Amino acid sequence: MKNHFLSGFDPDNLRKTIIYFGIALPLIIISLVFGIEKNNWAAVMVLFGFAFFFYALLRPWANAKYYGIMCIILIIIITLFLSVVLKKLNSNLEKEIVEPIVMVCIVGVIAGIVGLFRFRKYD
Repeated sequence: MKNHFLSGFDPDNLRKTIIYFGIALPLIIISLVFGIEKNNWAAVMVLFGFAFFFYALLRPWANAKYYGIMCIILIIIITLFLSVVLKKLNSNLEKEIVEPIVMVCIVGVIAGIVGLFRFRKYD
């Protein structure tokens, strides 16, 4: 019996996934060390790092359906976060907490859309 979860970890997919994670993690760590709010390049680096990270998460299975599910989940998280949490936060905390979470979710949605179009099946 073939396990679908482990079937995505063939050597070629695993190598590409490790490369994407190898690009994503240094981008995220270096940008956080430099400081996102002080350096515009660091903010761009963290956005690209999270895009590579979200893309690499589902890369071994190469299925557009999984990227679509990730997009829907992140849109729900953004909606719930903005509707529930924003009402309870002070204006000082709002910028420090809300902006990074919303930006990471938006980048995740963009990476999900790229994955949707990259791995769709042609009939």
